[in-house]
Amino acid sequence: MTQRSWWGAELLGRHVDDMVWARAADREVTFGRLRRETAWLAGMLEQYGIRARSTVALYGNASFTHLWTLFALWSLGAQVVLSETPAGQRSGDAPTGPPRVQFSVSLGENRGRPHDFVDECEVLVRRHAGGGPSMSGHCLVQFSSGTTGHPKAVGRSPRSLLDELDRFAAVEGMPRHGERVAVLEPLTHSFGLIGGVLHSLAVGATVVMPVARTAEATARAAADAHVLLGNPHHFRRLARAEPGELPHLRLAVSSGDALPPEVPAVFRGRHGVRVGQAYGTTETGIIAADLTGRFGPAGVGVPVPGTRTRVVGGVLEVHVPESPYLYDDTPWTGGWMSTRDLVTRDPRTGVLRLRGRVQGVGDDSVDLLRIESVLRHHRHITDAVVLGVGPIEAHVASSTELDGHELRSWCRRFLGGAPVPDRYHLLRELPRTASGKAVRDRGVLRRHRAHPPGACRCISW
Repeated sequence: MTQRSWWGAELLGRHVDDMVWARAADREVTFGRLRRETAWLAGMLEQYGIRARSTVALYGNASFTHLWTLFALWSLGAQVVLSETPAGQRSGDAPTGPPRVQFSVSLGENRGRPHDFVDECEVLVRRHAGGGPSMSGHCLVQFSSGTTGHPKAVGRSPRSLLDELDRFAAVEGMPRHGERVAVLEPLTHSFGLIGGVLHSLAVGATVVMPVARTAEATARAAADAHVLLGNPHHFRRLARAEPGELPHLRLAVSSGDALPPEVPAVFRGRHGVRVGQAYGTTETGIIAADLTGRFGPAGVGVPVPGTRTRVVGGVLEVHVPESPYLYDDTPWTGGWMSTRDLVTRDPRTGVLRLRGRVQGVGDDSVDLLRIESVLRHHRHITDAVVLGVGPIEAHVASSTELDGHELRSWCRRFLGGAPVPDRYHLLRELPRTASGKAVRDRGVLRRHRAHPPGACRCISW
């Protein structure tokens, strides 16, 4: 299998022409049209000089065009740098070592609302002087979320993507042939693209995409779906929907961030389905899964088949054969990558339980996510991020003046004898990445406290 043949040979030709591949609102695209559009775009892009080992940045409107352009570039053997925004416009969190691409392909860039879904949009190809061809076998470049620092460019090879699809296929409960799968998170994110679009393509499920990033669009995409794949905020929205609004729902899976414990309970009470979780990183792909939510919000399930994990000092590490970072010269020692997630592994079941993000040495007695949950239940706190382990620092968002002694007493009351924060930092709002994730980097939070935006203020105890 070569880089040029991996895509079409393995996935694109599997299903009959009139089967529905994707849907957005009332608009549908069949597998036959997917193949025709992909082939036409591949011919057009080849006329611009894009070929095997070309480096191409792809960004712009969420659309059917976006996906079949991605597939066309892969069919040519190009390395695709996938981003929501052009290089150099990443909302102040620029990736480490941005790639110097030969081409950029922008989609619908003149539209005023780039996150709204459109059927088709204009395709603009630019050639860049100074860009170079791919020097590796990576077909996909994505960016890590930046929650613990600057985003990094992460490379995935055809083999790693196909291996991840095999891992998804081995997880019980994943979307099946003929099902409708609502992919609620952006398709530039790993789980949405690989676990959602590519897995559905492989098994012959129909991908359903929301037409906007609004509560109404989320509810409409979910209404007729058998499977929901999204982030915690999607399930928080859908937990407010009336019973009976999701009549076909079989499976709901959250990824991308810690799932607040109150959300699954409310969601199940409304819709009769537990919210499960898929846990992974941009660098490794899927690591563990509990798709049916049997182990609760903190339990992310057992490592999926084909994944090697270990816990060192309370921190989860994953074996990755080669460095996933394209522009990092740090030697790749032993192939083990730290996720920087505090975990506890159940010795009987092998289930991994998340306890938060670590900056320093792990400690099995500290459950940072539980502390965050306790703080969020305070009536004057809208959000919380807790980092540890020595010292444990709580960053809480509130529009009300709070006393540090009150917060300390609150934590001791509900945490019992478990460790509580040593320091509390009160802000109007917490910093977030461009994709909306809470930042969990001490340096970024320290700078945010020193120079809070707008009317933000910070008080520390």
